[in-house]
Amino acid sequence: MLTKDDIKGLAVMIPTPCKEGAEGWDTVDSVNLEETARMIENYIQAGMGVIAACGTTGECASLLWEEKKSFIDTIVQTTRKRVPIFAGATALGTKEVVRQMRALKDIGADGAFVGLPLWQTPTIENAVQFYADLGAAVPDMPIMVYANSRFFKSSFPTIFWERLAKRAPTVVVTKISYGIANLLEDLRAAGHRINFMPGESSIYAAYKMAGRKITAVWSSGGAGMGPEPIVALADAVLKDDAKRVEEIWEDIHAVPRGAPPGEWVAGFPQYNIQVNRYQANAADYLKAGPSRAPYRLSDLPEGWKAASELRAKAWTELRKKYLKR
Repeated sequence: MLTKDDIKGLAVMIPTPCKEGAEGWDTVDSVNLEETARMIENYIQAGMGVIAACGTTGECASLLWEEKKSFIDTIVQTTRKRVPIFAGATALGTKEVVRQMRALKDIGADGAFVGLPLWQTPTIENAVQFYADLGAAVPDMPIMVYANSRFFKSSFPTIFWERLAKRAPTVVVTKISYGIANLLEDLRAAGHRINFMPGESSIYAAYKMAGRKITAVWSSGGAGMGPEPIVALADAVLKDDAKRVEEIWEDIHAVPRGAPPGEWVAGFPQYNIQVNRYQANAADYLKAGPSRAPYRLSDLPEGWKAASELRAKAWTELRKKYLKR
């Protein structure tokens, strides 16, 4: 079974490719499985270290259970155990998460990618017990905690990680999507059990704080346009090559954001799925297709579309530099 030390390099939070014209609520078979297989193979060849499927960018909330199963099965068949697969099993309550975890394990997923239940605001005790219960129910399936403070109504304080490390032994990694001011305290409290994985916007700051303690990073939007710059950054972080990290971060940071000036922070929670989908299609690294109801590409304001096209163009130029290497 996977441990925290098996999680290395770049973890890609992959999109779920959608067939053209299949974004509506009345489509029961929307997943483009042919493109899924092509996407996964390309990511592996580019140096991806971990797959995380059916998160936010993966439209976990917009897929039917049958669609999710066929999607994960295609990933499993394409990957052939070359990299670990964490399959999304976030749901409204513990019993449904357990049901999905067991089924996804039977399909061949190596681990589960799970956020907190999406109803009441969780207490620390409730949140810890939730993951402890999942470990008791599916003791042979490692868990990646989807620690997104915006979506799951928690700041994920250090006390949460300290208790989780003691009571939820199947938790081996977390996708950090919360403020990293307490990262060193989190690592001291739980780093012996849990791999703390910063995202594409906080990789540099996390590495400057924690150095060698960072062994994996995640990306969704950037990797969706082509993963090579983030793969290079993840490799430099893993090697603790501070000079190389600095150089690559400067390149990545120079790429403009996919939003009009001053609108990113307030607008991203509303357009997360749509903007990442739009950028992926604009960059043409993969055929992401339309985004599913209720989060349709038509929701994305024209200013965001224009900014995303500029970002995709700049990212595509940056990829050329890292493809040569």
